[in-house]
Amino acid sequence: MSTFPQPWRSTVSHWQATHRGPTSLWLHNADKDTVPAEVDILIVGGGMTGAAMSYFLTRPGAHGAGKKVVCVEAKDVASGATGRNGGHVGPKTYVMWDELMQPYPLGLGCDEEEACRITQSERDNLDLVAEVVEKERLDVDFWRGDLLETHHSTERSAWSKEKYAAWLAVRKRLGMAHDDTRFVDDPAEAEKVGVYLAPDLTHPGLTSQGMHLGPRAPRWQCSLLCTALMRKAIESPASQFQFYSWTPVSGVPIRTEDGRWKVTTSKGDILARQVILCTNAHTGNFFAEADPVHSHITPFRGQCCTITPPPTYSGSRILKNTYNTLDGRYLVTAASGQLILGGGLAPLVRDGKIPIDDSVGQVDDSEKGINPVLTDDLSKFMPAHFIDWGPEAYGEGLTRTWTGIMGDSRDSLPLVGELPGKEGLSVVAGFSGHGMSRIFVSARAYAHTLRTGAWDTSLLPSSYKVTAERLARAQTAQKEFEAEHGKGVVVIEGQVLGGMEMKDRHGGQWNSVPASSRAVSADSVLK
Repeated sequence: MSTFPQPWRSTVSHWQATHRGPTSLWLHNADKDTVPAEVDILIVGGGMTGAAMSYFLTRPGAHGAGKKVVCVEAKDVASGATGRNGGHVGPKTYVMWDELMQPYPLGLGCDEEEACRITQSERDNLDLVAEVVEKERLDVDFWRGDLLETHHSTERSAWSKEKYAAWLAVRKRLGMAHDDTRFVDDPAEAEKVGVYLAPDLTHPGLTSQGMHLGPRAPRWQCSLLCTALMRKAIESPASQFQFYSWTPVSGVPIRTEDGRWKVTTSKGDILARQVILCTNAHTGNFFAEADPVHSHITPFRGQCCTITPPPTYSGSRILKNTYNTLDGRYLVTAASGQLILGGGLAPLVRDGKIPIDDSVGQVDDSEKGINPVLTDDLSKFMPAHFIDWGPEAYGEGLTRTWTGIMGDSRDSLPLVGELPGKEGLSVVAGFSGHGMSRIFVSARAYAHTLRTGAWDTSLLPSSYKVTAERLARAQTAQKEFEAEHGKGVVVIEGQVLGGMEMKDRHGGQWNSVPASSRAVSADSVLK
């Protein structure tokens, strides 16, 4: 379980280290001894979800217009997973579409149309971010370019091509005609669009067996965008909005006789008519163990790093695209020209080099959480897989590494909405390491629901909505799966991790890995 105030100092990410100036909202209202005793809306959590909710609720005509709205954060704005990710939006397409139709624990057992609507919502999220950045003229190092998903075997490429075609067919049937993705299976063409991967050691002589160009995925400075949205809320003339950093919340919200919720903070109690928990990995803290929400979201620790490229990948030779690539690794070029590299946990777990519990259930994002095996793997990835990478001078290569705590939803989708039997208490959390592609549409849609009283499926798929049936279904599915296969199986970042042998649905072969530590990669994962 999480502890706030936390007894450790968190690691500092590239994004947090490069956003420390006077406009950063660092320590905003941290010196205040008290908080408002009564508010209309209380938002708990000052990460991207809390900032987005704050922004959408304080627009003219929104649900929070004319109301007292307060957001409290345990540390600084964007100090959690928001400020520790890969820094861009990568909407998932045909792979996630197929995953969603799989049975538990990998998928939800969705029909193909609902699965397609979920992938479309991620594309909508991408467009929404671009719209807000342009409309508000936010200076957040926003960039939009191609997302490359590379394949590294003929089997994988063939599987991908088949699923890609099926996904497009369903999109067309649903009237989702707009699509700017394409499939490339010619190595020469792949090189022209920016694949510099060295030959895969298991398939010598092949530069890339295939590649999928995703929708023009943007990148931004995470801390900057989160801060910019929070500042827009603070400056809004439509609402009485306040943000308090270093104001952790403790305990379970208590329903009062007049229907409000009492929330205890380090600076006093707050009575709120509506409470929205934007607490992602830490959401379980606010519910008793018997409550199904308590165990629906599992915290897990990830690790990223900053790579300073050598001259061969600098200047005009800089990587111009973002990547989903080998064994869940993801890669983005920051505005500085440095690279942000993350992922790669699955193969190390699969080979028995890192135990699963080094990630699952962990909430410590201090330097103690830095895994030296993963650090070493990240440091060697670029020289091993990108042609003409080196050599690296002192100060080039891996120059910073950090950890972040994400929240894995039991059924792989976020929890959005008012909690069953808890009128006025809502949650927007559980993004399963894929928040940047889900947060904005979730926040906008729920702000709309609060204003109208209705869920609009054109804004967000119904699968995201919190219901008693959904929570119970997830619990039942897990119990049934464990009864058949044993306990200890979890899904992290679209990958099945656990103490059992799992079937690789892409190749149809049973994996032979150490029984004490098994992992099957569902696909590359992009933060």
